[in-house]
Amino acid sequence: MKRSFMTRGCTKEKYLTAFLIGFGTMLFSLLPMMLTEQGYFIYYGDYNAQQIPFYCLANSAVRNGQFGWNWLTDLGSDFMTSYSFYLFGSPFFWLTALLPRSLMLHAMPVVLAVKHGTASLTAYAYIRRFVRGSNAALTGALLYSFSGFQIYNIFFNHFQDVTAFFPLMLIALEECVNNRRRGAFALITALMACINYYFFAGQAVFLVIYCICRFRSPDFRITWRRFLPLMIEAILGTLLAAFILLPSAMALMGNFRLGERLYGTEMISYADRTLIPHIIQSFFMPCDPPGYPILFSQNYELWASIGGYLPLFSMTGVISFMRLKKKHWAAKLTAVCILFAFVPVLNSLFQALNSYYYARWFYMPILIMAMMTAHTLDDEGSDGFFGLKVSAAVLVLFALVGIIPRKPENGEKPKLFSMPEDTPYFWATIAVAAVFLVCAYHILQRKKKGTLSTAFMVFVTSAASIICIFTTTLYSASSVSSAKHYINSFIDYDDEVYEAVGSSSFFRTDTGFNTENASMIWGLPSIRAFHSVVTPSIMDFYSFIGIRRDVASRPSLHHYGLRGLLSVKYFYKEKSGGNSYSSLVSEVPPVQTRHANKDPEEEDISDVIIPDELTGFEYVGDTADFEIYENKLFVPMGWAYDSYITRNEARQKSAIQREVIMIKSLVLTDEQAEKYKDILTEFDPEYYPAINRKTYEFFCRQKQQCCAESFSYDENGFRSVIDLQQPQLVFFSVPYSRGWSAEVNGIKADIERVNEGFMAVKADAGKNTIVFRYRTPFLTEGIIVSLCAAAALVLYLILCRRKDGKNEPYSFSSYYDYTSCQKIKTAQIYCDSLFNKKEK
Repeated sequence: MKRSFMTRGCTKEKYLTAFLIGFGTMLFSLLPMMLTEQGYFIYYGDYNAQQIPFYCLANSAVRNGQFGWNWLTDLGSDFMTSYSFYLFGSPFFWLTALLPRSLMLHAMPVVLAVKHGTASLTAYAYIRRFVRGSNAALTGALLYSFSGFQIYNIFFNHFQDVTAFFPLMLIALEECVNNRRRGAFALITALMACINYYFFAGQAVFLVIYCICRFRSPDFRITWRRFLPLMIEAILGTLLAAFILLPSAMALMGNFRLGERLYGTEMISYADRTLIPHIIQSFFMPCDPPGYPILFSQNYELWASIGGYLPLFSMTGVISFMRLKKKHWAAKLTAVCILFAFVPVLNSLFQALNSYYYARWFYMPILIMAMMTAHTLDDEGSDGFFGLKVSAAVLVLFALVGIIPRKPENGEKPKLFSMPEDTPYFWATIAVAAVFLVCAYHILQRKKKGTLSTAFMVFVTSAASIICIFTTTLYSASSVSSAKHYINSFIDYDDEVYEAVGSSSFFRTDTGFNTENASMIWGLPSIRAFHSVVTPSIMDFYSFIGIRRDVASRPSLHHYGLRGLLSVKYFYKEKSGGNSYSSLVSEVPPVQTRHANKDPEEEDISDVIIPDELTGFEYVGDTADFEIYENKLFVPMGWAYDSYITRNEARQKSAIQREVIMIKSLVLTDEQAEKYKDILTEFDPEYYPAINRKTYEFFCRQKQQCCAESFSYDENGFRSVIDLQQPQLVFFSVPYSRGWSAEVNGIKADIERVNEGFMAVKADAGKNTIVFRYRTPFLTEGIIVSLCAAAALVLYLILCRRKDGKNEPYSFSSYYDYTSCQKIKTAQIYCDSLFNKKEK
């Protein structure tokens, strides 16, 4: 079947060039920080507090074959389901798993560059289907790979895993519909589902919109008969990923954030009137640093990933394309995505109708916008100047917003230029965007005259991408001194911990807010964790004792009873200024409690005497970066109870009192209390009229006398030996999960969910050997589903091969609905010469 002019492709492509330019652009941008940070890339915020610790923890777990229960994730959580959102399904992570931890940390910025190189490669492959000039397609690929969304989300390192492969999803869809290429869409669907289930849910919504907008396009040969294989492959691809999706989905069922919904006017309009202007700004100006919205500041937008700016060209190409080709599928798709971005309930569709505001689906329409920009740059019939004028006008508008005064407070006079949160940075981004528009103007002028070197256009786009990265990252990145401190106190500190845990010596630690997740790097279990996806029973427990547990476990110091209940043995307090233990205790008048009821996210403990706050803790020494306090009331894991208090009765106590009472008496449901009333007595509040620090100390010393003789653990569970005078319930502060099973003296035992989230089993008088075993819930079922889906896919491919083999094959790998600029020096000259030879 002879291909027409509209479907001719180019045999010489620049896939390797696309990867190398994307890789080199990112690596060059990171080099200044790497060179000043001992070869590491130390950024700030979540990157330092989550990405680096998570990679360290996961690297150690994978290299040691520890795929079951992870004792370093909060109070303990399933490894796969806790990290499937972050890195478990990412091919990039598994590359780093080949390296020892010391090399892996140095490799992280290189792998980040590989992600951007991959994004450039896959975006080029997609854009090349619709853009005739290979250099124009290469420019579009860079715009996608280094868009404001991508640069913003360097902060969330695992987002780049998704964006790197997403273009393959659209390519596979196009191939399935147009070229009857079977199986590719199923495999890519499975890959995307494995990489990140949250983004996969949004991708499903986008693909539906994509198909609807492409439905009547001349280059999208879809009929109901051809739509059926697409649906079959989408289903099979999802089922192929069941070994990750099913356990992860079931583990999320108890996460309260899933139940947050929009209602009433919340569904049709944003409560914050500045959100839509903020979204618009993000597409016409370099992105704000994460956590630091410069012009429009709202707390819920701090981490929403609002970014969309295309380096150098801004919305020039997009607006020009939409004006010239109003009926084009890409123009319609972009218009629909704008509507979805502006209407709350439509925006929430990309995150399963959750009410939390995120813009973490913007990368998908940004790919289309990058293609539209590349199309405009290569289209002889589009000069691009209309879009340039609109982009310049919008930029001027935001500059004027930056001039107006902010509402004065405390009787102050209004001041011009006070609207931005950071005035110098705001005007720097305005200047960068303005200079880029001037450069874009000269590129369009040269294109109009036919004197533009498209290779130079690619180079300038790459340079603009580097400037955009510098503009955002250098503003928010850690200073050289802060990075050095992070390396010394986090990365290189694991050899200096006061006491290391072992397989037969378990205890937990605690740290201050500024060092949360440090214990993951040090290899120490901790009650403080900044982690969004943990065993749901942890959230239930914290809710019961009045501690907010959304994205992190951050119990304030005034919850002193919690440290005893959770077997915390050491507290690591980061040194700060001159506030050493010796100086604080010698201070006259003595330091007073300053933080008893503060939000733990704002808790500053630099001037707090830890033993005054945490009953039982004593100062035992220090290192270069930390003071260490040991809990003399430490109760090892596993102790017996002879009394209980019902859940309803416990709720009558204050949150602090509940923590203390739980050390003495198990919190049980009414049914459990009835079940064990023969071996447990009910807690008598009259016997303990005052629940305070002295009571807490008394309870802890009681439990030290009836705790386990030994406790050993690994990724498959734990084993404990305890000697009892009478039958009792033995408690373990290990989060409850349906993946646990237990045996007492070799006999299967019922696991009771006690203390609103933990586990206990009944043991008899005498010496008891208690064994808990763990397997990831629904993993076996998920593997079975995945294997069945793989078998179904093979059968499907065999049937399709027999059926499609009877039909005449055809190729529809590209579609160019415009005339390329003939005077521009591109690979098109080479392509045309090849086609001319063939026709002769």
